Amino acid sequence: MSIEKNSSTANSRFAHGFCPGKLAKLLPWFLSAGLLAGCAHHYDILLTNGERVTNVTKPILHRDEGVFIYKDVTGREHRVFAGKVVDIGPHSSKNTTPGSLKE
Repeated sequence: MSIEKNSSTANSRFAHGFCPGKLAKLLPWFLSAGLLAGCAHHYDILLTNGERVTNVTKPILHRDEGVFIYKDVTGREHRVFAGKVVDIGPHSSKNTTPGSLKE
């Protein structure tokens, strides 16, 4: 009889151990952490005249307008004609200052 009694208390522990409400409370925290980690990447844009735009968000090409749109460190949106862009690569901190325009 004691085995049956212990097995029923064990089953009730498993039934109450997983609470979907706890997961629902933590889900926004996990999503925000994932989004912030994705936004942490910065890029450098090399232009045809030799200038380098550093430490910007990932440029998005708008084909209908023929421009790359990106945001700088301060959050301001900028546009660069696609014909002027030579290379887009991950940001490297070698000899660059954040958000600057290098020649």
